[in-house]
Amino acid sequence: MSTFVRRVAATLLRSSTVSRAVRALAHVRGHRLVLVYHRVGPPAPPGCEVVPAVPVEVFRAQLQALCEVVDLVTIDEVIAFDRSPAGHRKRPAVALTFDDDLPSHAEYALPVLREVGVPAAFFLSGRALHGLGPYWFQQLEALLIAYGERRTAALLRVPEARAGSLAQTCERRADLRHRVSELAAGLSTPAILERDAIATFVAAGMTVGFHTVDHDVLPDLDDTALENAVLRGREDLAAAAGAAVHYFAYPHGKADMRSALAVRRAGFSAAFTGRAQPVREGTDLFHLGRWEPGPIGVDDLLLTMAVRFHRAAPPSPLRSS
Repeated sequence: MSTFVRRVAATLLRSSTVSRAVRALAHVRGHRLVLVYHRVGPPAPPGCEVVPAVPVEVFRAQLQALCEVVDLVTIDEVIAFDRSPAGHRKRPAVALTFDDDLPSHAEYALPVLREVGVPAAFFLSGRALHGLGPYWFQQLEALLIAYGERRTAALLRVPEARAGSLAQTCERRADLRHRVSELAAGLSTPAILERDAIATFVAAGMTVGFHTVDHDVLPDLDDTALENAVLRGREDLAAAAGAAVHYFAYPHGKADMRSALAVRRAGFSAAFTGRAQPVREGTDLFHLGRWEPGPIGVDDLLLTMAVRFHRAAPPSPLRSS
C-alpha cells in the first residue's frame, strides 16, 4: 500500500466524518468506480445466505453518504472518457449496478434510488421471458433454509461446508447445479423478476444491461455455447425493457479473452467483470471492474472506496478499439 493510501486510510479512521472523507477523496478527481449490488432487502437466515443482501436502511445510508463525497453517474458517463464531463468533475464519479433477476431490485432498491435521486444499471437475464424459474443459487439458498448446511451438503454428496463454499463448489460443477435444481423442485420456489417489472427500470430513468439467460460461467463454455450465451435473450430483454441493451455483465463476474471477444463481437459497448478495481482512461472496455461493498457501514464504505480508487489496476489482456 502506498504512502498516500496509508495517509488516506489514517485520515478516515481518525475521523469518521463525511467532511474528512471529502478531503481525502478530492485527490482522486476524474477517477471512476463502478459498484455492484445483488439483493437489497431482508437477508436470508444466518448460515443460509448465498445471494449477498444489503438491508434497506444500510443501502439508503450508503447512498446518502456517497452523495456527499462523489458524483453518482450513469455507466455511460463512467466509460465515455473522450466525451464525458466526469474527467472535469471536482469529485470522483461512481456508478451503481445491480445483477440478476431478483424481485428485490424493484421492491426495495428502486424506491431508494428514486428517493435519493441517483441513476443505476440493472444487469438482467430476462428468465421470466423464457418461461424459466429461479437461478440455481437461489435454489441452493432455498435448500439451505429448508435443511441447513450439513443436510444440504449430504444431499449434494459433497463434504460439509459453509453456504459460501457450497456455492463455489456448485459454481464449478454443472452436475451439482443440476442436482440442486432437482432437490429444490419440491420446495417453495424462490421468486424471480417478472416481465412487467423489467420496464419499470427504464421508465424510472435506469439502464438495463444483459447478464445472459442461463448465467453460466462463460470461460467454461465451448465456442458454440459461448456465442449462444451472449446472444440468446438480448433482444427479448430489450423488447421487454422498451430500450436497447448496450452493456453486458459477465455471470459470476468471470471473463477471459475468448469470452470478452465474444461479447464484443455480439455488438455490446462494454462489459463488466467482478474485479474490484477502478475505471481509468485506457481500461479495456470489455474487462471493466466492479466492486461489491456489501452491507458495510458508511465509515468502512468511505475508507475502502478511497483505497479502491488508488489501487493500481493490472494490465488488461485485451484492448478495446
